Amino acid sequence: MAEKKVTKKRARTKTGHYKKDDPNTPQNEAWVKVGAKVSPTDTHVWYESREPEPSMFTVAGYDPIRNFAYGTLEWKVKADDIGRFEQNHFFQISRVVKKRET
Repeated sequence: MAEKKVTKKRARTKTGHYKKDDPNTPQNEAWVKVGAKVSPTDTHVWYESREPEPSMFTVAGYDPIRNFAYGTLEWKVKADDIGRFEQNHFFQISRVVKKRET
């Protein structure tokens, strides 16, 4: 869930030539920002089991993904469905928690 670093690069015309800056406008047309795209994390929220789990189980209709490095389970939940997901018993008793960003 790392954010992209925003950098600048020279703007180009449709034919591939560099654009020049128009001094009559406040913005600089010669440079464009790169890397400011919407990340997939905006459409989904990740949840994980708090402790390593011996077996896999479905939560609110979402099948888990096994994280073999830690033995935990992970769920990729649609952002518009997190309210229903968080009403599930496993979330209410904190067996499943929202995944921490690293």
